[in-house]
Amino acid sequence: MSADEWCHTMDEFLGKQYVMVAHEHFDEYLVFLGLGYIYRKAAINLWPIHVLTRNEDGTYTFALKSKLASSSCTFKLGETFEETRADGVKVEALIILEGNVMRHTQIDSNGKISTHIREFYPDKLVVTTTAAGFDKTVTRVFNLVK
Repeated sequence: MSADEWCHTMDEFLGKQYVMVAHEHFDEYLVFLGLGYIYRKAAINLWPIHVLTRNEDGTYTFALKSKLASSSCTFKLGETFEETRADGVKVEALIILEGNVMRHTQIDSNGKISTHIREFYPDKLVVTTTAAGFDKTVTRVFNLVK
C-alpha cells in the first residue's frame, strides 16, 4: 500500500485524541528499559492522551500529552530518525504506517529494540509493545475522547 493510499485510509484517525484507560505489563517493560521506581510509578499514573497529526509538509507528528509530562516526535514515513523517548533517552526510530496500523520501532544505544504496534479503531486505540529480550507483551488501551 502506498503512502497516499495509507493517508486516505488513516484520515479518519488523524487529529483525534485517545486517552489511556488500561494497561498490562507496562511497569515490567519500564523495568526492562532500566527506569527507576519513581519514574515508573509516575509514568504508570499519567494516563496520557495520544494524538497523531499530519503536517503541511507531509510529515507526521505523534504526541503523548498529560498534565505532568508530554512528549512528541515528528517523522517522515519509512525514514529512520532520532527520537527522544518520554524518559529522555535518545533512540533511533522508524515508523511505518499501513492501513489502520502504525508500526514504531525504537533502538536504544544499548541495542535494545522495542516495537510498538498502534491499531486505530473508530472508538479506541490499542498499543501492543514487544522488545527483544523482554518475555511479555505490553498492552495499552486508549479510548477516543468525545
